[in-house]
Amino acid sequence: MSRLHRTTTGTAQAGWRVVGSRIEIVSLRDKADPTPAYRLRNNGDTVPIPLGENGFVAFDERALPDLAQVREWFPRHFRLWDALRIEFWDILLPAHGARTTDPPGPPQPGEFA
Repeated sequence: MSRLHRTTTGTAQAGWRVVGSRIEIVSLRDKADPTPAYRLRNNGDTVPIPLGENGFVAFDERALPDLAQVREWFPRHFRLWDALRIEFWDILLPAHGARTTDPPGPPQPGEFA
């Protein structure tokens, strides 16, 4: 299992992980949201989390949503999703780490491709 990352903007926080080149969103927490905690299934059903804190949403662990899906479901958190995307790219392509080399140019006459 990959490492859990957290991104926070204002009162909202997302828990997420990188799987390959994909972002999987594990949870959303908005401290300003009075909605009782629940688990959101991919089919739209919700399951209460009785002892969870208000404003907490856990996503379906059987098939975690990606960033595009949670943007659709929770558009008012667009600043959080934008910040998460920036952090994702910083992890995938760190400024201090090795970068990929330029792809080779077309074969020169006499070279094999």
